[in-house]
Amino acid sequence: MSGMVPPTLFSMAVLLAALAVGCARTGSTPRPEPKPITYVALGASDSVGVGTRRPDVEGWVPRLSARLGTGTRTVNLGVSGSTLDQALLEQLGPAREARPDVVTVWLAVNDFNARRPLEQYGAELNQLLAALNGTGALVLVGNIPDIAALPVYASLGQPTVAAEVERWNRVIQQAAASNGATLVDLYAQWQELRNHPEYVSADGFHPSAEGYQRLADVFAESLPPDLRNRG
Repeated sequence: MSGMVPPTLFSMAVLLAALAVGCARTGSTPRPEPKPITYVALGASDSVGVGTRRPDVEGWVPRLSARLGTGTRTVNLGVSGSTLDQALLEQLGPAREARPDVVTVWLAVNDFNARRPLEQYGAELNQLLAALNGTGALVLVGNIPDIAALPVYASLGQPTVAAEVERWNRVIQQAAASNGATLVDLYAQWQELRNHPEYVSADGFHPSAEGYQRLADVFAESLPPDLRNRG
């Protein structure tokens, strides 16, 4: 009898052994991969990646897509030269049909350059964002950066351009807030554009590969934590 293990100690040993096996199995189980998402980009030449040698890799849309994780389905609907009214006709339908999880909208600078009536632009932006809000996707809306610093606007005078940009950005902010979208404040977050000429391509207007990298970073900073670093 003296060689027998007391029942209580034996039960405890069995329990500890079972826990050890369970922990080992848990540790060896691979973490499930996050569910792939669908990312849709609405935009103009910047979404296309004009200004880089390899737009499909160096543009800000593919760079942001890479941050969303392996397996992300990217639908880039950007069309060079597109204005917001054109995007309503050409890009909104396919964007909704894609059943997106994340949508980026950067459609302002071409309208600004064309001097389209701001009231009309605001109405169209509200229409676009309301339709996208119905998809249930996270919608990120970029405003107009500090373009007064760009060489192509030098002849217009920086104070004049800056004041007009401020007017447009107020309308963009109001539209985003009214339609449940997240504003990506490029004007406030991309002020270093003035101090980084390498962010601008040789045409003096479109971003360079370095500029698109920074642009993708700014958009990524507006993603919620669970989407920000899936890549």
